[in-house]
Amino acid sequence: MKMSGQSRSFTKQVQMDLLALNDTDLFEVVHQWVNGGDASRFPSDVSEETRSALGYSMVVADTMLLPHPLYDLSEAESAGSVQWLAPSPHQLRMLLAAMDMHAFTQHVITLAFQALHTSYPEWDEGMIFNAHLANHLRQIKSERQREPEEKHIRALPSSR
Repeated sequence: MKMSGQSRSFTKQVQMDLLALNDTDLFEVVHQWVNGGDASRFPSDVSEETRSALGYSMVVADTMLLPHPLYDLSEAESAGSVQWLAPSPHQLRMLLAAMDMHAFTQHVITLAFQALHTSYPEWDEGMIFNAHLANHLRQIKSERQREPEEKHIRALPSSR
């Protein structure tokens, strides 16, 4: 599938904005998409190919598992006797940075759309969705950058 220049540009912008997040936020955002988005309490139907492309590894449930430091083992998705373990945030970042536009669209944009479209149907699809997604990711980054400032301001003594 050939992408138009404008579509490629919006996809590249989403990739850059996703990679601009700190490791924790990047991991949480992608992990949330893999698990079906904000409102979902049910496992999502993410393909094995997409999970593998994002660094998730499949293990037999009987195997001794150590919890990932960023989420409880109880959050690990299971299907029968198979569980998917998330990659480290660093590994996820490396995989996302190495993806070409086709792979990024296939695995990340599609995943984000599936996870977010029910919450944000007005985001439409295609380039419109990508533009809203890029703004959404920038907002996450901006909120995280403001948190330390707000804590610092609250800690300052009042000047009465």
